[in-house]
Amino acid sequence: MFKDTKFKPMKKSIIFFIVAVFSLTSVFAEKYALIIAIGEYDQSLTGWYPISAQNDVPLIEHALADLGFEETNVMFLTDADATKEGIMNAMNELYSKVEPGDHVVIHYSGHGHQIFDDNGDEIDGLDEALVSYDAPMNMTEGYDGSLHFRDDELGEMINKFRIKLGPSGHILLFLDSCHSGTGTRGAAKVRGGAPPLVPENWTPQAKSDDKVGFGINSDQGSNARGVSTENLAKFVVFSGASANELNYETYDDEDNAVGSLSYCIYKAFSQMQEGETYRQVFAKIMAEMATKAPFQNPAIEGDIDYVVFGGDYSIQEEYFSLTNVKSDSIVEINGGRLAGINPGTIIAFAQPGTAKLTDYSNVIVTGKVTSASNFTSKVVLDNKNKFKNDQSAWAFIQTRTFTDQKVKISLDPKMDEDVKVALEDEIAHSSFATVSDDNPDITLNYRKSRGAKTINVTDAHYNQNLHKISNADTKTLKADVMSTLNNYAQGIIIKDIDFYDENFDVVMELIPVKAEIYEDGSFEILYYPEPESILVNEIPEFSTSNMALIKVTNYGTRKAYFNIIDIQPDGFINPVIPTVYDVDGREYYLEPGETAVLKNTLVMFGPPYGNEIFKLIATDKPFNLSATIQSHGNSTRGDASNIFENALQVQNGQNSRGASTVSAKKRDEKMCTYEYTFKIIE
Repeated sequence: MFKDTKFKPMKKSIIFFIVAVFSLTSVFAEKYALIIAIGEYDQSLTGWYPISAQNDVPLIEHALADLGFEETNVMFLTDADATKEGIMNAMNELYSKVEPGDHVVIHYSGHGHQIFDDNGDEIDGLDEALVSYDAPMNMTEGYDGSLHFRDDELGEMINKFRIKLGPSGHILLFLDSCHSGTGTRGAAKVRGGAPPLVPENWTPQAKSDDKVGFGINSDQGSNARGVSTENLAKFVVFSGASANELNYETYDDEDNAVGSLSYCIYKAFSQMQEGETYRQVFAKIMAEMATKAPFQNPAIEGDIDYVVFGGDYSIQEEYFSLTNVKSDSIVEINGGRLAGINPGTIIAFAQPGTAKLTDYSNVIVTGKVTSASNFTSKVVLDNKNKFKNDQSAWAFIQTRTFTDQKVKISLDPKMDEDVKVALEDEIAHSSFATVSDDNPDITLNYRKSRGAKTINVTDAHYNQNLHKISNADTKTLKADVMSTLNNYAQGIIIKDIDFYDENFDVVMELIPVKAEIYEDGSFEILYYPEPESILVNEIPEFSTSNMALIKVTNYGTRKAYFNIIDIQPDGFINPVIPTVYDVDGREYYLEPGETAVLKNTLVMFGPPYGNEIFKLIATDKPFNLSATIQSHGNSTRGDASNIFENALQVQNGQNSRGASTVSAKKRDEKMCTYEYTFKIIE
């Protein structure tokens, strides 16, 4: 008894000490920054003209001060000191200072350039690169690109930081430079804009069948192997312009020429409220950019729904953007029939950065959809409102209608009264289902055991169990059932989409591979089995031990953006690419005649067994259906998480899921669909 009494307080002290250490790590995390600004390029030496990068420095200093960075922890590297070697040395010095749990910002102001790809990881055969002080604008014989700071190299450096900073750390990357571009679109000074730097008679490797697409390097993340993604620091990158766009300079409040992203970062972080996420701050950047640089689209990638320099994750409710403010009564948004938006749908327009419509304090105005195409909708506002620009509001769906023909649901008569009433009420208010015992599509079979309430979602036509949902809490059970029914209804719509346009004729197939998967989610392709090895009676057939990559080809005459949706044998659907981490899906495109093997997405196979379909939808503008596709209940099958965590593709992911092929033959303006059918066996 004496020993117990003696040691209990000691145990409590040890536990308290450990908790205190972790708390102090979060509260007293050090903040370090490196500002790289190259404006005084030596044009006679490299060909690059000077820009106003030096004026960006005080803007970023001010933003860092607002974020709590001490002056002594901010490093500067400017002009002639910012050679390729100088940049590497500065980053290594910064790396030596940081400790687990610290917060890091790296800012770059300077020219950006596209340069010939040296490892086959880019779909267009070009790497994006930062232009160090000594990097040339024009190609000379024998130049190997070593003076440019390629995205691959920057990705490896960021990965090192993420490992060292650990799960409570954060690293932000600000890139105020062009990603690419071949000319100017106005009088403002452009950061970059030179033609791609390529050798004479150069042909991009990525156009061959065996190259990875979309800038994702299958070898990247090697430094993180053995490190779980859960143990990596949060990473977010803010870019001044999207791929294939130029980055223009603008003017600050004192009429000094400055980088457009630097200025908007300064304004956005000065307006940031406590508890806001990176996505919400980016909404402020977009709003500023719409005025300061209306011809470019800044980009954000990474862990964008975490609180700025915090550990809390905020769930962002699905929203759409304004694409055209026609008048003070009529606007267009970038969501249409494929997102469940049809004539009659009610839209609420809220302040940019709104996470959820839990209350209506942020609602600016509401409106009703009067017409909808596959990807856009026209909304007539209930009250006149003059939106300043396309970044003035986010559009949230108050009611969603996927189809006029609702899924008929039959409820088990043995269902507990509270569960039955809750489901009847929720289904009655839904836009995709109705309660009916007259030739139902779905039967909800019910049983209760030891307090757990279980519902089996059953295909009433074939008496086949589709999904099992169990929970003791009626409210949670109801939410999971409705999510499942929503996904099932979406699957019907997606499967029935059938369009053909020769301009966007993109097809796909699965290529069998053998790969080694690492703990951090990255993988390495070991070899390629013969394609015929998966064919059984000319139908592709995969077992749970098989793996595959996706191969896509554009036989059309126009540049085509595409999504791929998995339709399971049980009718449920999962996004394959893009995912919710890809934001707007602009990375997934093919030029006419191009073929790419998506080596960033490893497809694996599991139940349910039977015939499965990968449905490819191609069109002329970037789109991302993953946020629209509702998960089905509490299932973990079909992870669909080839996590594209940042614009530099630091890390790969995997995609868990999936012939004669059937090409759609209906015609629709600027849209084409394609189905790849295969079989999954045990």
